[in-house]
Amino acid sequence: MSDKFTTGELSKICCVSVRTVQYYDKEGLLKPSELSQGGRRLYTEEDIVKLKCICLYRALGFSLEEIKPILKENSNKEFFERILKEQTIKLDSEIKVLSEKRLKLQAIINQLNETGIIKIKSIDDMDRLIEKKEKYRKTEVMTYIFLGCYILLMLAGFPLAVRFTSFGGWIFAVTAVILLLGLVYYHKEVNAYICPKCHHKFKISFLKDLFSPNGVKNGKYLKCPNCGRRGWVKETYMD
Repeated sequence: MSDKFTTGELSKICCVSVRTVQYYDKEGLLKPSELSQGGRRLYTEEDIVKLKCICLYRALGFSLEEIKPILKENSNKEFFERILKEQTIKLDSEIKVLSEKRLKLQAIINQLNETGIIKIKSIDDMDRLIEKKEKYRKTEVMTYIFLGCYILLMLAGFPLAVRFTSFGGWIFAVTAVILLLGLVYYHKEVNAYICPKCHHKFKISFLKDLFSPNGVKNGKYLKCPNCGRRGWVKETYMD
């Protein structure tokens, strides 16, 4: 005679609550194999396997209604392949939605850290902020690409220019200065700065951008035109 398990024993074996087992019974997912003379639900080894399967598919994100046909079609390969692919697509969609929500939450946190207040009052405000952040991210990447190309040009181009012509060094030096000024001008046009003390956002002139110390991740060493603080000021998007 095979072993019989009560609701409590089954719940302990499968690490779920008694109420969960009772709920699955109510929903028609896990009916007891028999009832004792006193009316107690009794389950078998097969019921343990079935409950573990239910827990597995619940952990994979399937609803109880979706699990019912899974338990009936447990030997149908085509059925399993289809529902698993469908669940993967569903989870990918949920991940995308959650990622977008996380991005928006992070944008609000960043704005709060930068300005000391939350300026976003509507979904439209949020969409505009995300758009500005994305545009700024792209321009920041382009700035580093231009800078990297400029450095490579300096390292490789100057020796070649000097080797091929006596005026090559001067021509290359003038070209390098023009490119550098262009890079600084581009940087100045696409970036603004936020004072960490008063949260005032401001732009700087071409000459300030050219000659102010640059701490890369720390931003630039500047004086805030609003509160007069001197120190490292991080770069940010323009309004």
